Amino acid sequence: MRFRGLRSRGAPLLLALTLLVPVAPAQPAAAQDRTLTVAVDGSDSAPGTVAAPLRTIQRAVDLAAPGTVIQIRGGTYEPSVNIRIQKSGTPSQPITMRAYDGEHVVIDGENMPNTPAPFGEPYPRIERGAIHVSGDWWRFEGLEIINGPYGIFAIESSNNVYRDLVTRDNYETGLHLVLDSSDNRVVNLDSYGNRDPRKNGESADGLAIKQGTGSGNAVIGARLWNNADDGFDSWDFLSPIRIEDSVAWGNGVDRWGFPGWEGDGNGFKLGRGAANHVVRNSIAFDNAVGGFIDNGNPGSLRLENNTAWANGGSGFVFNRSASTLNRNLSVADGAGVNLGSSGGDGNSWDLKDDWSDADLVSTSAAVIKGPRAADGSIPATEFVRPRDHANLGADFSDDNGVGEPAPRRHEAEHAPAACDGTVDADHPGYSGGGFCNTDNVTGAAARFTVRADTPATVTLVVGYANGGPSGRPAEVVVNGSTAASAPFAATGAWSSWARATITVRLDSGDNTVRLVATGSDGLPNIDYLELPPGGA
Repeated sequence: MRFRGLRSRGAPLLLALTLLVPVAPAQPAAAQDRTLTVAVDGSDSAPGTVAAPLRTIQRAVDLAAPGTVIQIRGGTYEPSVNIRIQKSGTPSQPITMRAYDGEHVVIDGENMPNTPAPFGEPYPRIERGAIHVSGDWWRFEGLEIINGPYGIFAIESSNNVYRDLVTRDNYETGLHLVLDSSDNRVVNLDSYGNRDPRKNGESADGLAIKQGTGSGNAVIGARLWNNADDGFDSWDFLSPIRIEDSVAWGNGVDRWGFPGWEGDGNGFKLGRGAANHVVRNSIAFDNAVGGFIDNGNPGSLRLENNTAWANGGSGFVFNRSASTLNRNLSVADGAGVNLGSSGGDGNSWDLKDDWSDADLVSTSAAVIKGPRAADGSIPATEFVRPRDHANLGADFSDDNGVGEPAPRRHEAEHAPAACDGTVDADHPGYSGGGFCNTDNVTGAAARFTVRADTPATVTLVVGYANGGPSGRPAEVVVNGSTAASAPFAATGAWSSWARATITVRLDSGDNTVRLVATGSDGLPNIDYLELPPGGA
């Protein structure tokens, strides 16, 4: 394994001290260590501390146990074989791999096999991915993965979080989840420039969740651009995937001079297998072919408040599904929408026929393509917002109409939320795609995962309905400790939705918030949990 680059914050210099006093030999790191540090100038016989770090990421992975944090110092790591993760954390003790204290970490797979693989030839799955993941309950944060045989290849792995990653210029898809994969979250991913000389552009996407099943997978805040094939692809994934607040552009253009170009060029490709994917508040623009397409998916997809602009073909193609499209915007695409038997209302094509750039506040993509905000989110912009029809299309302005950032809403029906009961949709007036109807027992719970930028006392808002004759009280448990209580008074009917406020203390990072019924009737129907700006 070769390394290049220096840590952006150097470890203490020990050379002068070693000349003056004897130094005990470093002991190998132990699996029970809670934190392991890796650095380009470390040693795999070191204990893995900040002062005496390990040298290779693989050594840290091999030593990790549930609850371990692997923190990687800045620099470029160039392993000759891929990093293989074949163990799991636990729900209460995930294993974390992250950049140390905001330092810039690059994992460069150029020296690995299959970079690129021979044209038209397969290669073993275990060699796929600069990081190959077959374990559960991992968190990957703040890493840049380049030039790999795939960037990250995750197979039959669940309950993992991929946050604030860059996967670029890999020799296949940037981040690829395949086969049985459930409850994974991809948050604030930048994936671009991925290409596949092995297939002439036919399969290198920015992000792919393909050829498998598994509930609860979610993509939030992704930017997927200039990839050989598509921005996002869910080919033959047979369970619903949720995509929100994401952008795809410039996909499907031959930037590499492949001899027989086969890139498809769609922003969000949502087929082939039958699955009721949901896409909200997302933008596809300047892709070679389509913006949002069902790609032969015969399911009932749902698209709400998305925008397609200046794509080479149609902005929305849902002619082979029975989908519902509401409040979507299509402007300046090469062809009109193609819906077949799909329907919906409030879309730009329902409102008028002659949309043009003049109807938009801005067509400058400079901000949405620019540096991310300090919290990792896509920067606020009026890009392709309609001048009129405020509830039409995607809105990245981060403004709720009164000059303040909008709160972040966590729907109870979607991962990472969990419900001790069923997700129902039989009482109108709820937000999103449904609500949590818990079992009628003491201890039934609705669970949310929310993220705070810094430790803070915040006021949470819970949307609920209680059509019973009396209150359905609950304890509010934050990170395992009871923090507050909520009476959840009767609202008069199950379709009468109300808001309850709860003040709690959150830690920096991800927090688990559970609403736990203290009475035998269980909880009221729980619609969402809302966090003030600066939270998740």
